[in-house]
Amino acid sequence: MSESLLAVLATHANSRGIVLVAEEALVREANESLDHVTASLRRLERAGLLEILAPLPYLVLRLRTWPGKRPDPHRTGASAYSSSKLLSQSQRLNSGYRPPSERHSVDPQLLEEILETLGESDGASFSKAVELYSPHVIRLALDRVRRARGIRKSRTALFRHLLPRLARHENRFQ
Repeated sequence: MSESLLAVLATHANSRGIVLVAEEALVREANESLDHVTASLRRLERAGLLEILAPLPYLVLRLRTWPGKRPDPHRTGASAYSSSKLLSQSQRLNSGYRPPSERHSVDPQLLEEILETLGESDGASFSKAVELYSPHVIRLALDRVRRARGIRKSRTALFRHLLPRLARHENRFQ
């Protein structure tokens, strides 16, 4: 029963895996009683296959096993520069991001410029940025950090915020 209910729910899912369905329609399409449907929903939720956002009679849920949402096995933890990992290969090859073949080298002068501008001392935390982003994008971000007035958190936070946005902006005009 749970598998057939999951299939019925999938037919109601939008592109992000969100399902909106009325109780009457769900019971009718599943061809089961309301008690069977609610029990199956609980089993599917306990199994981690879905997350109920609003209960019946107007069910709203998120399917965890939706084709557009797959866990990345290479991603072990959150990185300050994690948004660049999520980009498609074609986007990475644009000028905002360094091609994978160039990522092994870290420009020490650029790293020193970052540390000096941000007032930081640990180069290891910025070496990934120098590896991933083009020098042009890094220098644009540093220039904006230098010109910024009234920074809310820190120069470092602003720099990390600007990098992926500037890289995307650079790629738009390719």
